[in-house]
Amino acid sequence: MAKKIYMTNIKGGTGVTTCCVGLGFALASSGERTLIVDGDSFGGGALFTGGCANLQTYTLADYEKGACRAKQTLVSHPKFTNLCFCPSIGLEDGEAAVRAVAELDGLFDYILLDKAARPSCDSALIVTEPFAPSLKCSDVCRAKLTDGGIKDAGLIVNRLNGGQVISGEVMTAQEIAALLRLPLKAVIPEDLSIPLGKWKKQTTKAFKLAAESVTGKREAICNVLLPYFGPAGFIKRKMRERI
Repeated sequence: MAKKIYMTNIKGGTGVTTCCVGLGFALASSGERTLIVDGDSFGGGALFTGGCANLQTYTLADYEKGACRAKQTLVSHPKFTNLCFCPSIGLEDGEAAVRAVAELDGLFDYILLDKAARPSCDSALIVTEPFAPSLKCSDVCRAKLTDGGIKDAGLIVNRLNGGQVISGEVMTAQEIAALLRLPLKAVIPEDLSIPLGKWKKQTTKAFKLAAESVTGKREAICNVLLPYFGPAGFIKRKMRERI
């Protein structure tokens, strides 16, 4: 049986899809059979972010109508043979996603659900940014998950800029986790190249550490402060202030 993780935040734009795909890449590269269920029924955001746009033959909308089996909706990643996507483009009834996940359960070690099929999940990861609007929504999200029966919820702090932490503009990841009363599972550094389809080495490393935390291999958090210390770090902080 796969470990099913619901990734969410009630606020848009916090990077839930990016973190879902990044964690999926890291799990797959470590040898885990991984499925990402794309909850974007309009544009297929996870497919696009994961480099699988327009590769689908069937989606969960076809499965909902009885036109295919759940297994036929799977889109294999061109690089990772043990990573698949399940698109939901055109899906109207979320219950179909729950049924599909139940059918696909035995084929994978980990199923990451990008705001999809919450009733299927054993645990959840709330993705937040280090800014007040996102933190407020994350707190509400935690309460909703608890009320919905999910007790095992963790936190991913996304787009955390070490320079802003050092200057006191934002809290540290540990302070954010304490404020939200959630265990800290991962810290993803700010990476302005992701919208361009590129992933910096530090970002890739951060997701690998996140995968190790999720699988229970070890508890390790990416140190986003390190690149901002010393003379080079000072210059980097000043340059970031002007962007």
